[in-house]
Amino acid sequence: MLLNRKGPIAVALAITCFAPACLADNSSGKAMLLAAKTQAFSQKDGFEREPKDIINTLKDNQSTSFQSLLDGLQQAFDLDKTLKDKGPFTLFAPTDSAFKHISDEDLQSLFGNKKKLEQVLKYHIVAGKLDSRALRTMKSTKTMEGSEIDFSTKGGDLYVNNALVSMTDIPCSNGVIHILERVVMPPLSK
Repeated sequence: MLLNRKGPIAVALAITCFAPACLADNSSGKAMLLAAKTQAFSQKDGFEREPKDIINTLKDNQSTSFQSLLDGLQQAFDLDKTLKDKGPFTLFAPTDSAFKHISDEDLQSLFGNKKKLEQVLKYHIVAGKLDSRALRTMKSTKTMEGSEIDFSTKGGDLYVNNALVSMTDIPCSNGVIHILERVVMPPLSK
């Protein structure tokens, strides 16, 4: 048995720990959680819902905020309307915290230039529905922006151009969303 302690934390660890992601530290008797950072989306019991389009899925989620992305999609020549269309699309969605990794000056410059904003945001969109299983077997694919976006795995985690994918396979009626920890940048046009 991995854990010899009782209580809610031990039970939670026992439920979430599974080999090889969890190892016992024999010297202290404590469990060490070494789980991957990329997590697959799963419906919570009692909270099942019919998939919505990509935009409404971003708006209605309860796990993180995508307000910067939603504002940008609306400003960038109505990309939000594109992501409400039939699709299918794959969106690599940077969270609001991902946008905080960009300096205020660079972020203002990006949001002040609709053409570059559109280019950056289209770089996060792929035509077609690519689930995490497909992404793990691909080296790259072409984005709506026109440039290739790269995929890699490290220690079980999935990366897009070296940006960690923190959650995969969020179902939408017109595609799928994968959540990014960073904004990925295309080769920007001059």
